[in-house]
Amino acid sequence: MRRLIKKNPAQSVEPAKPAKPEQKFQTWLQNDRKTANLLAMIRASQAISSEIDFDKLLLMLAAIMIENVGADRAYLILESDGELKVEACGSKQEGNTIRKPPIPYTDEKLSAAIVAKAAAEQKIIILDEACKDKDYKNDPHIQSLQIKSILCVPILHKKRMIGIFYLENNLETAVFTSLHLEMLKIISDQIAIAIDNARLFDKIKQAEKKYRDIFENAVEGIFQVSHNGSIISINPSFARTMGYDSREDAIKNIKTVQEDLYVNPEQRQKFSQLLQENGVVNGFEAEFYRKDRSRIWISMHARPVYDRQGKLEYVEGIITDITKQRRFHEKLLESERTLRRENILLRSNIKDRYKFSNIIGKSPVMQNIYELILNAATSNAGVVIYGESGTGKELVARAIHDNSRRRDADFVAVNCGAIPQNLFESEFFGYKKGAFTGAVRDKNGFLKQADGGTLFLDEIGELDLNGQIKLLRVLEGGGYIPLGGSRAEHPDVRIIAATNRNLQEQVKQGRLRKDFFYRIHIIPISLPPLRERKEDIPLLIEFFLKKFGSNENEAPAPLPLKTQKALYNYHWPGNIRELQNTVHRYISLGKLDFMETPIPLRENQDEQSGKLRELPADNPEMDYKTLIAQFEKKLFLRALEKHQWHRERAAASLGLTRRTFFRKLARAGLNKTA
Repeated sequence: MRRLIKKNPAQSVEPAKPAKPEQKFQTWLQNDRKTANLLAMIRASQAISSEIDFDKLLLMLAAIMIENVGADRAYLILESDGELKVEACGSKQEGNTIRKPPIPYTDEKLSAAIVAKAAAEQKIIILDEACKDKDYKNDPHIQSLQIKSILCVPILHKKRMIGIFYLENNLETAVFTSLHLEMLKIISDQIAIAIDNARLFDKIKQAEKKYRDIFENAVEGIFQVSHNGSIISINPSFARTMGYDSREDAIKNIKTVQEDLYVNPEQRQKFSQLLQENGVVNGFEAEFYRKDRSRIWISMHARPVYDRQGKLEYVEGIITDITKQRRFHEKLLESERTLRRENILLRSNIKDRYKFSNIIGKSPVMQNIYELILNAATSNAGVVIYGESGTGKELVARAIHDNSRRRDADFVAVNCGAIPQNLFESEFFGYKKGAFTGAVRDKNGFLKQADGGTLFLDEIGELDLNGQIKLLRVLEGGGYIPLGGSRAEHPDVRIIAATNRNLQEQVKQGRLRKDFFYRIHIIPISLPPLRERKEDIPLLIEFFLKKFGSNENEAPAPLPLKTQKALYNYHWPGNIRELQNTVHRYISLGKLDFMETPIPLRENQDEQSGKLRELPADNPEMDYKTLIAQFEKKLFLRALEKHQWHRERAAASLGLTRRTFFRKLARAGLNKTA
């Protein structure tokens, strides 16, 4: 049996069927395996992130394939100069080894045809019983060893293939499961990044080793220093390295190396200790002062020289300026740390996908919102968050800020609709003491408060045109001048805006400047109303019950089933904010109250009947079917409103079956609204 899997296969979802008793045990066992695979994936991810040595990384990846994926033989094939070569391999019997130098995959004991097909089509190939597969059963390698299971996985990063995992199991069929495949998919990007980093780091190590080998025996910076640290002799290269005009100039100004050369005295002590313990020091790195007190990093090789009595006479050796290599190495390490932090950030919700920062939701639409937040957090571009009132726009803005590099600076939230036009400049730009009557001290505006951080402009659609012009100048780098000030300030501010309006429609109507719109509208995020993600309501209810409960350390008491259904079926025009207030009110009053003011039918029976009698029965242009259809629509609408759009209850109140009522709703055009 053979399975070809594309890079992003579409998965169809079939309706769940009732589980039989024996199926429940299988489900439990499968979930237990999923947990074990998840833990293995997390451990593998942490190990891969922490390793930057290329050879060690290759051995680690081979070991991971053997220990966690179920292979008894694994090959890591990497692309090098346009050719696929085996860099590392492993097996349960022989252990893990590195190919030095790498060899073409066609020369290894594997199915070259499968590797070639996976590389050409960039597809995953799984053979559950390779020796009987119609396309590969005659493959020489498969036929000779009667291979059972094969998994061939391209390693892709940003649509670029950098290598291939080739895995075999000679003993069992269908060893490689969808769980193993999902694990490889999740960590494939991380593996690709780790391989690129390790390759770069390996090149630097090789260059540094070659550099040191060349200068170890060359006449570079040669020195002789007495046991008390005074210079006995140096060559001209040593003097030039340390910024002196000549050997004589250096010897005259350098009294002792510990006082005039070493930036950190502890490094001198460590050097002396290593020299005493080992008798020789190779590749010791230290930071030295030059003549102008600038700093350089040197690599030093030295040995002690003793007199006939065995007393230390002097130390001789050579130094090499490695400042550029050291700084490049430090940049590489910082880049690796940054990549690791970003990877942790991108995978921070593997264990807990129902919550992100302070946002709660496990529905597919919220999972997409989480991904948008992560993408926006790694960027510095402007963001506009759309959504109805109460959908949590400010929470999303804070999540973007808290997960960005600006997290240590301030998040300043401003309600644009609450700022009068005549106070715009003083609120946004601030003012200096004496700028106007009552300005008794300097005041920082919103832009200054958010310098280095994030400025959240809530209800951006309420900002008038004059304010848009002034803010646009700041965003385009023109800066601003506080009231009463004389110098322009240029803050480093990221703008995140939010609105419940259609900004493009605002532009068409002339209420929003087109240049201002395009300046802030780079990453749009649309939050769904609560009625479109009802699967999140139970999670939100549980959160608010715990938040407003009397004891936060105890689990909240479950709500009655009737109350849960009422909360779930309500249409929530006020979204999450209304749900929060309703739950809080339920805890405080002990009863469910949606704060709507339904009018009793008895007091308004004539009015409601009048509405039903509004149909022009005597209109000769309206036929009987149209008249009845309009009457039914109004009748259904009244029943739905009376029961908070709970369709089953509305059907029961009208004496109709659920199926009949739903069919009539669809015919009346009320199914989408309902």
